[in-house]
Amino acid sequence: MATTDTMLRARQNSYQDTVITYLAKENGHVFVVSDDQAFCTQLRLTLAKEMGLGAPAMFTALADPRSLLRELRAILNRHPSPLLFVERIIGGQDLSFLISQIKQLFTEVKIIVLTSDVQRDRLMLLHEVGADNFIAKPVSANTLIEKMAFTLKPQSKLRQLIEMAKQLLLQKKYKTALSACQKILHIKPGSAAAFLVMGDVFRATKEYDKARMAYEAAAKSADMYLAPLQRLAEMYEETGDVAQQVRYLEKLDALSPLNVNRKVSLGEAHLAQGDTEKAEAFFEKAMTQMNREADDGLSALSSRIAGIYGEHAPAMAEKFLRSSLELKGKRLSRSDLPLFNQLGISLRRQGRWQDAITEYKRALKIAPDDAALYYNVGMAFAEGNDFIQAKANLVKAMDVEPTMTKDNATIACNFGAVFLQTGDRERSAQFFKSALALKPDMKIALQGLQRAQGNG
Repeated sequence: MATTDTMLRARQNSYQDTVITYLAKENGHVFVVSDDQAFCTQLRLTLAKEMGLGAPAMFTALADPRSLLRELRAILNRHPSPLLFVERIIGGQDLSFLISQIKQLFTEVKIIVLTSDVQRDRLMLLHEVGADNFIAKPVSANTLIEKMAFTLKPQSKLRQLIEMAKQLLLQKKYKTALSACQKILHIKPGSAAAFLVMGDVFRATKEYDKARMAYEAAAKSADMYLAPLQRLAEMYEETGDVAQQVRYLEKLDALSPLNVNRKVSLGEAHLAQGDTEKAEAFFEKAMTQMNREADDGLSALSSRIAGIYGEHAPAMAEKFLRSSLELKGKRLSRSDLPLFNQLGISLRRQGRWQDAITEYKRALKIAPDDAALYYNVGMAFAEGNDFIQAKANLVKAMDVEPTMTKDNATIACNFGAVFLQTGDRERSAQFFKSALALKPDMKIALQGLQRAQGNG
């Protein structure tokens, strides 16, 4: 019994040493985003009383997630690799999308998600979007320290070897990385993590058959391990095997059904195969899921789906953009302007320039000082051959942003074409010259300038 207690104390001391080293010697920082004051107090006291880490510069607490990204950028200016505790839900808002954003923008940040919900589907999604670890509240001080230590640094020899193999892969030392994987497999036969790194090595060297076998071995070794299936889906996308890509994406979707991006990828893959019904069904599921999860991600998601349909199916692009705008209702803001612009483009591709103008004007009520919207209204009127109205809106765009024709040859050329149609040859020529200053070989601008100068 005494021996067991001694081992437990030694292990706990090791965990504490890891956290102390991180904060006191490696310029670490603990950042907690939580509206749970009891947890924030517990975390602060655990650092101060258990480990003597009470310096204010080591700890930041934030209750409102809206300023999370701004605060995180400020912290990163002072600390290279912060440890972020973040609630899964604050004020009824699911932060899964925000966690994904953080991991994409700041790969050096370690994330521990706080939750009282331990549903498998939810934890699978959070792991996929970038969570490094989880804490189910309430939590003891010892468990809190242990979770921090495991998140900051591998605590076992095996985990250290796995991290070393990953680093060798990043350094493109492929032979050495494979040797490290063999060493791991000798210690732990069937190690899914070792097989995964081996698959990554073979994929990097384009030995796709070997990569497939390694990934399949990783998946077989750990039934709920999503990474090998994700790698297989990515590899088949890379090699252009859409049928196999779909197969593994569907397996992933069955294991982790809350991943919105995967549903979009499935829709895109089915569309590439010509199965428009399945594509639309997955896009619909993605929109429904995102509407449940986070308003902030809805605009980006519908924009991505509309981009997939693009010029080939502008009516379908319109459908998803409208759906997103309708779901947001009165919560529309400047962040939704790209949706309105995309919707306008989709409508103009269908020849519905009046409808595009209606949508642009809706957006102008949100942002009456947006030059791009006035420009788009002008171009829509030009497509309807109403060049007087087109010119009036382009003038408004210039009033808001006087330099817009100085930075973009296409915009300058379009200004020139509209002004020429209204008989304003002198200003038309100036715009064509601006276009040519940016792009001297722009044929349409050269032709326009000739007409404006009476030579065409």
